[in-house]
Amino acid sequence: MAQGTNVLELSRASGVMLVSQSRKSKGSGALIGDQHVLTCFHVVAALSVQGSTVNWLLHPDLQVVLPSGETFSGIVVSVPTQADASPLAQDFALVKLKNKPTKSFSKVQMASDKVALAVGDDVVFSGYPLATPGMVTHRGIVSGFDNSSSLIFIQAPINKGNSGGALLNNQGHVVGIVSMREGGISQGLNELRVYIDKTSSQGSVQIMGVDPLQATRAIIETIDQYISTGIGYAHSVKYTREYLGKNPAMLK
Repeated sequence: MAQGTNVLELSRASGVMLVSQSRKSKGSGALIGDQHVLTCFHVVAALSVQGSTVNWLLHPDLQVVLPSGETFSGIVVSVPTQADASPLAQDFALVKLKNKPTKSFSKVQMASDKVALAVGDDVVFSGYPLATPGMVTHRGIVSGFDNSSSLIFIQAPINKGNSGGALLNNQGHVVGIVSMREGGISQGLNELRVYIDKTSSQGSVQIMGVDPLQATRAIIETIDQYISTGIGYAHSVKYTREYLGKNPAMLK
């Protein structure tokens, strides 16, 4: 069983970066098999909302970068269907590497359904947030849950690019998948961004060659990108575990 520093080492040795150049997307993930990576669905697909419908399109050029530097093309094997939309609804994805790594690497295993988290429990996660040129590892604590315990609230820095990182307990087992940051300044900034988009669609006036609405939008995006406030969320791994229980061949 992993403890203390060993959990940090395991988090880093099993963590990967997922990149799509065509979609300008970057996220995190973790190796859970010889050729399989666990991450968020929104890391591997572009999402759009029309009314109450969420549309998605898988990234066509998904690349997985291992800690060793080896890079492989990845294929999403957990595709949402009408019969089972849980990968989309619970924001998890399983990606299979097209080739098996030749250099040594570590794997993490998902916590069993007997493992119970409590407020105050220590957690660790690694990933590639913002424009960092290397992997970043954080310690944090569980700060709460939603009513269904499907969302784990984390007291730790969560930024764009952390999505998909494996949330490890003090045994080194995956208890959740880092998903997003909620609330804080981001919520207000997003509301202002939506207002600017609606207003600018009706036209705007340039002042000395500068569009004030678009200049403000650029400032909003910069602030939202680099100021970390609000609550970090991770989706419980129980949904991934249940999905794989119904689809055991997916890890072959």
